[in-house]
Amino acid sequence: MIRLKQGRCGNAGGINLFTLLFVCTGNTCRSPMAQVLAQKGIAQRGLKEQVKVASAGTMAWPGAPASAHAQKVMADRNLDLSEHASRPLDEALIREADLILTMTGSHRDMVLQAAPGNDGKVFSLREFIGTEGDIADPFGRNEQAYACCAGEIEEAIEKALDRIEQSLKRGSQDIV
Repeated sequence: MIRLKQGRCGNAGGINLFTLLFVCTGNTCRSPMAQVLAQKGIAQRGLKEQVKVASAGTMAWPGAPASAHAQKVMADRNLDLSEHASRPLDEALIREADLILTMTGSHRDMVLQAAPGNDGKVFSLREFIGTEGDIADPFGRNEQAYACCAGEIEEAIEKALDRIEQSLKRGSQDIV
């Protein structure tokens, strides 16, 4: 069970912002694509004032741009990664997040090793939606591999956002 933080005023209306963090390895492919795809889904659901989305990498080099293929595949979906700058996962990001969705089980394990005691808010993306497997890394592959990866991420994010939205609309502090 994921419990929303209480007592934080995340916006001018005084509503607590739900912070969703996507994590991959370098924060140049999968997690940035997940971030903009989730932001799109959140906007379409009318949840922009309630949900903040970020991304980071377990081995990210600070300030690296999104890969060219990731930028192209997202541009084909009318999403912009041109201003993306990678950032390494750190304790502050982990602490700030209400829910951390990783691209693989190994990423999940790395997050939990770096910040023990966060079991209830760290899941692989597929684990969170009740399926098995990892989102494979397209790094170093062709544009088609990135497009396939983006499709997998988008499908999983839609299901994850359904779950988050249901909880937020119930006014529940728990995402179950």
